[in-house]
Amino acid sequence: MVRPRRPTDVPEDELPRGDGNYAMARALNRMTEFLQQNFRPQQREQYRAMQAGCTYERFLAHRTPAFSGEEDPLRARRWIQDLERTFEVCGCTEAQRVLYGSYMLQGDVANWWETKRSLLEMELGSLAAVSWQRFRKEFDDRVFPVSVRRQMAREFNNLVQGDMTVEQYARKFMELGRFALHLIATEEMRAKRFQEGLRPQIRRQVACLEI
Repeated sequence: MVRPRRPTDVPEDELPRGDGNYAMARALNRMTEFLQQNFRPQQREQYRAMQAGCTYERFLAHRTPAFSGEEDPLRARRWIQDLERTFEVCGCTEAQRVLYGSYMLQGDVANWWETKRSLLEMELGSLAAVSWQRFRKEFDDRVFPVSVRRQMAREFNNLVQGDMTVEQYARKFMELGRFALHLIATEEMRAKRFQEGLRPQIRRQVACLEI
């Protein structure tokens, strides 16, 4: 028994005009030819890489919030850290980290990434060549310009416990300390700076322990 030809098996010049099914087949034929001619090797590698690691559905199940760029710098830093924890748990590949992370951008920062992505593709040859480390660098340069980093460093330099609990003070110390590493370059410098910011009564108790 001869199998009837499917619409996509029929050459375009044999497709009868006016038939809806065959008109669709003609469009599919042209699309297939286009993909075969234009789907570059780098894109095929990226597609194969996306089949491994973590599916997008599994990534979304962790409910990582979107990022609009309107958040304060410390919130932006925590957002990146939350993303990286999710990537690690899900086993995301390098390509998936860039793709999933950039998809969570919204508003002006999403528009910024569209432009930056085009520039990176021109520079590196394809989006697949963009590493997560490069994405983080570009993100930091966008969200943490020099003026913001200097402001965070000043806040760290003036940080004191005040009305915060020791735990809250320690959290703030670690968050702002990333912007002033030159002030806490050694363990001794970190301990001394942390102690200096404590409330006087607590600082005296700590001083007696000679930590």
